[in-house]
Amino acid sequence: MNDELKPWSVTASRITYEDRWIRVRSDDCITADGIVVAPFHVLDYPDWINVIPVMPDGRVLLTREYRHGRGEIVLGLVAGSLEPGDSKTGDAAMAAAERELREETGYQASTFVKLLTSYPNAASHSNMVTSWLALGLSRAGEPSFDPGEKVELLFADLAAILGELQSGAVIMQSMHVAALYAAESWLRRQASEGLK
Repeated sequence: MNDELKPWSVTASRITYEDRWIRVRSDDCITADGIVVAPFHVLDYPDWINVIPVMPDGRVLLTREYRHGRGEIVLGLVAGSLEPGDSKTGDAAMAAAERELREETGYQASTFVKLLTSYPNAASHSNMVTSWLALGLSRAGEPSFDPGEKVELLFADLAAILGELQSGAVIMQSMHVAALYAAESWLRRQASEGLK
């Protein structure tokens, strides 16, 4: 038995579904041990971003919106997909974060801090998500939602939200939870460095 991990070999690949939001790639694979896995469906999404806007008083700006996958109104972060025009400005993920912050909240930020990049689900998704902290917020206008999108904004204490997540009083997308913990860690570090 070979204990060394190796990628699977792909013997055939075809697009079985595609629209503007998602592409489903169906691969026929063979593992390093010779086991055939066919078909294995991969969800090709564009890369995603999420943003944690921090108000001057320290509260974070969260969203509530209907999420059809769960059929529920869900608490979350400003979030979205990278679009083709985002890559024209250099860092496409940061451009997407700026755009989504403005569109969903009507705010702009003077500073964006990259908190982390992670895989939404490396088992079946090909994309990555980059989480940003948005600081130095100022009102830039009214939100401009995509068709079918309606977002409710609320301001919350970060420690209180993390406590509600730990107690189970609130459930959020796992990518958003990871970003909130990364934001809390970054803000705590900045505060302790400011005290030195």
